[in-house]
Formats: sequence, structure tokens, C-alpha cells
Amino acid sequence: MSEQLTADRFDYERNLSKAGSYRDHRSAFWPPDDRYEISCLPLAGTTPALGEGFLRGLAELKSVIEAEWRDVKENGLRVRRRLNTPEPVAKVMRDIGEHLPSEADRRAITLRASAIEDGYTDDILQELGKLEEEHTIVVGQISTWYGKQVKGLPTAFACRRDQWRQDMVNAALNEREEVENYLRSLHADLRLGDLPVFGAAQLFYMAGEGDLHPKHIAYFLPEDEGVKHSPFKKTYYFGNTHRALLDTVSAPLADRFVALDTGFDPADKRFAAIPTLGVLSHELGHFVHRPATNFKELNEINRWASVVLQEVTADVFGILILADVWAQRFGIAPEDVVAYYLAECLRYTDRGLGHFPDSDGMFLQLSYFVQVGALALERDNGVRLVGEAQTVLAGLRSLARVLADALLAGRGEPAAALHRSYGPATPEPLQPLVDELRRRPFTSVEYTQDHLYTPASHAA
Repeated sequence: MSEQLTADRFDYERNLSKAGSYRDHRSAFWPPDDRYEISCLPLAGTTPALGEGFLRGLAELKSVIEAEWRDVKENGLRVRRRLNTPEPVAKVMRDIGEHLPSEADRRAITLRASAIEDGYTDDILQELGKLEEEHTIVVGQISTWYGKQVKGLPTAFACRRDQWRQDMVNAALNEREEVENYLRSLHADLRLGDLPVFGAAQLFYMAGEGDLHPKHIAYFLPEDEGVKHSPFKKTYYFGNTHRALLDTVSAPLADRFVALDTGFDPADKRFAAIPTLGVLSHELGHFVHRPATNFKELNEINRWASVVLQEVTADVFGILILADVWAQRFGIAPEDVVAYYLAECLRYTDRGLGHFPDSDGMFLQLSYFVQVGALALERDNGVRLVGEAQTVLAGLRSLARVLADALLAGRGEPAAALHRSYGPATPEPLQPLVDELRRRPFTSVEYTQDHLYTPASHAA
């Protein structure tokens, strides 16, 4: 297909009008743009030394998954949520499983191979949620970006447990009672729902749709595989992918566009725990609700706005949980949490508007802070978001209460009005920042996986 490159990834109205319509998109780069700046993340160093047969199996899996990806692009899906040709994929998975070291690893890949052939059952999902894997390999029709294509596309990934991060996750989740008490202090009606299992990991393999641009830092299973409303959920978070994006995108943007009372440096040990806890707290934010929470009204008014505001809710409540509850537990300065958060707001906003609900949501948060005075947009020495961390935290608490009274109350029109007032449809408060961002190329990370084809060179 001949594609016209999008000249302006910040053209909100045009981009939104095309959201979800990129089924025929073939390029590795999305959104379409004529300028990309790529940094490389080698995966050889995180790949376990499980023998040449293991690496050959991963290489073969990459071949069959990419063939599946091309088939889906050319012919569409024959069966909803299923691969078009599942048997060869399941066979490769079982072959790879023979090289995995633990019984839990082998059992998990066997269960997933069965699901590839016959679909998930609650028994499979329940067992997968309980297994403590060291090495995880997942294959399926996994969600890509919502604004690109609503349905999943063939993807395979493999990761290994990051014990340091996992211990931190477990310690944070032990603070559930403190989190619930804190939420009630923001709004007496707020509750925290049942949470998925959260697996902190190091990615060592990616194939298919997930190997394209931009990169996901986590997958939410089985929801991202098209199985909605399952009570058996597990999230896989890739700490090394996230760190690469912080180093190459978030930190440079923050250095250029933020003037806070503390800076953001992902290499500083002060920030070592914050990214993992930030993603975990975002996960908790998705499960903050009121008894009346229902998105039906807003979905009927504006489905895109509904998805955007659900991401905003996860961002806002999540970062408050981290800054106001967990930070003290882990010896983290709340000001450092805010510095990380604003850097991530810029990374997501930089991806453009009208393409990604989470990016539109980060734009909305920055616009809210500027409009209520928690941040100032200054242009004396270049465009800068200027402020103090404690004032931004006060702005976050204010926005949390607004969300509790609008979106989480199930009220469609007040939530839609919030989206109109602060979202990309009202660009003026952040227009100078957007003008500066559009002058910069889209920045992304490329996985290098040459070790799959030259086994002798891979790191032990």
C-alpha cells in the first residue's frame, strides 16, 4: 500500500479521524512520520544461557510469528483471537519448552501452547496466574496500539524474572491497607479493586507486532490477548525496555523542557526504584473506582475520551499512591517521583496527539497543571514548564478529586467536559510546547537480536 506520511504527528483532529484505521499499515514505524530517531537496546545480555537449541527455537519462533503477521495483514483473521495457523507455532513452543530449566517454566509454555491450539480456559488462566516462572514465553494475537488497530496482531515475547524488582513489587503490594486509607482521604467513596498478578521482568526476545515501533513496556494478559473480564490476570513489565526509553527519550525531554526544584536522571540511584513502582502504581490506578463507576454514559458520548480519561485516572491516582504512600516506605523523595512523572508526561506527549489515548491523557494532565497554575509555561529562555514539585502534587490531588466526581461517578457529560477543557481539542495552553516538540523527530528504541542467529556469540 502506498502511504502518505503524516507531516504533523500533532495534528489532533486529522489523526483522531483516522484512529483505529491502520489495518493495512505495513511499515515498522507508527505513527507514520518522515522523521524517526532510533536508539538500540541489545537483548543478548539479558538472554539466558540455555544452549544453542534454545536460541534456534527462538529464531524459528520469530520466523513463524512474522509469517503469521504477514498473513493477518494480507488476509485478516480467520478466527477471532486466534492465530491463523496455530499448529506450527504450538510445536515450536513445545520444542523451546524442552530447554527451559524449571518445571514451572515448562508447564507454563505447555499450557500456552495448548491455548494457542484450542483457546484459553479458566483452568489454564488460573494455573498460569499461580505459576512462578523464571522464564516466560508468550505468543498470541496480542494488542497493539489502540489508535493503530483495535484488534490484536501476532506477537511473541520472552522475559526472565527480575528478582530485585519483583521483591520491591511484593513489598509495595503489602501496603494495600495504607493505599486504601489514602484513597478514602482523597474521596470517601473511593475503593481499590482486585489486582492482577504483577511480574517484573527483563525482556530478552520480541517478535511480530511487538517488535515494531513504538515499544510497549508492559503487556496485560489475557486482556491484551482478547480475553476480556477474566478474573485471572497477570501483567508482565519489562524493566530494561522502560529504562532504555527513560534514558533516550524521557530524560532528554525533561532536561530540555522542565525546570523543577529537582531534576530527573535515570542513572542516579535516587531514581532506581521509581520506574518500576511507577508502572505498578499505574496498574493500581486502573482499579481505583467508586461503587457507581461505570463508563457507559461517556462511552456513548465519546469512546476515545473515555479511554483517554481512564488512562488519566490510572496516571493520577497511581503517581499519588507512589508519592504520598509508597515513597516513605521505600525512602524515596516525593519530589523525585514528580520529576520522573513529568519526564514521562513529556515522553508520551511527544508521541503525538490523536494517535494514542495514553499520550492524549498525558497532554491533558500537563494542560490541567498549566491552567490551574500548578505549572507555568515560560518562554523567556526557550519553552519550559516551570514549578515546584509540591505544587504539582497539589495539582494532582485536585485532579484526582475532579476525576472522582466526574468519571468515577459514572457521569458522562461532566467527564466529557473535562476532556474538552483540558485535552488536545483545547491546545492553546500547551501550544508553545507542542510547537517545539513537532520540530523534533519521533524517538524510539530498536531491539537488536542478532544473537538469535549467531548462538556462539550470545552473552552467558
